[in-house]
Amino acid sequence: MSAVDKMSIVDSVSAVLSRGSLPVDKMCMRVNVHVQLLDKDGNLKYEEEGENLVTDHGDNFIAARIYDNTQNIVTGMRLGTSAVNAASKNGAGASIGTYIAASQQVLDAAATDATKGAALGWRTTYLTTWIAGDVTNPAIAEVVLTDENPLTDVIGAASNTVARYVFVATIDKQVGDSLAVTWNIDFLGA
Repeated sequence: MSAVDKMSIVDSVSAVLSRGSLPVDKMCMRVNVHVQLLDKDGNLKYEEEGENLVTDHGDNFIAARIYDNTQNIVTGMRLGTSAVNAASKNGAGASIGTYIAASQQVLDAAATDATKGAALGWRTTYLTTWIAGDVTNPAIAEVVLTDENPLTDVIGAASNTVARYVFVATIDKQVGDSLAVTWNIDFLGA
């Protein structure tokens, strides 16, 4: 009989730590647009909700506001008639495709912000209303959130477009109609 046992049991534990599998705190931002078209009597003619796209400029704008309170704030919105280019981070879809003259409109009031509840994040809301007589157009297809200051009657550029939204269907705004666009930006921390 040998002093060496021919049968042995060996336990082994191997741990592999992969950087990609570690839990990572994520800052998430969700942006949605709520559109309402009302007739002269205040009756709802059209309503739409959807998620828009924040442009590269918008990402920079939001990041800069965290550390630089001199960054331009959102000043208003613009309308357009082009749905040819989908909203995009940069390039042709990062600003108004076909601007509707005199559609630049300042915010109805200062942006508001409020908690979504404990551990649920924070919401900033922007509201612009084009009242009866403003921007009568049968083919409104797009809207942008801008930080141009002062807000002018021009197409705007990607360098001042924070976010863009293309409507699911064109909006026919008649002379007695009012159009309200509410833009919500939700910040959801990890």
